[in-house]
Amino acid sequence: MRAGDDVGRRSWQGLAVSGQRRQAGLDGPLPVLCYYAADPARRPGCAVTAEVVIGPVALCGACERARSSLGKGVAARRLPPGPAVDVLAWVGEADAVAGQVQARLAAAVRRARLRGHSWAEIAGRLGVTRQAAQQRFGRAAGR
Repeated sequence: MRAGDDVGRRSWQGLAVSGQRRQAGLDGPLPVLCYYAADPARRPGCAVTAEVVIGPVALCGACERARSSLGKGVAARRLPPGPAVDVLAWVGEADAVAGQVQARLAAAVRRARLRGHSWAEIAGRLGVTRQAAQQRFGRAAGR
């Protein structure tokens, strides 16, 4: 496998897309996200769907044109035409992942409380105040 061949798989890594695509009968290639797709503040003109790979980085046409020094001297490899990123599906998938992550966080906080860790210790790990941690997780984690 050449460098960059797995860019599409890495681009969607962590999202609940593959199982949902299989359930829907969509076994074709996954869309490839542009490196800047998840950072609209930095690149508001990003087209989201990558068209080229420069080293390990996949870029859409707009971000390729806007790049300053990334990959200068390295030939960009065009990606084969593939499906466009469905941004509404991305919203749904990101929401599903966020829900899973929130459930894991609540379980971790509950385990920490069951093992005798204080709200101050938990809050320190979360970067919030003790009161904020207790209000957010208190009922589920036990007081």
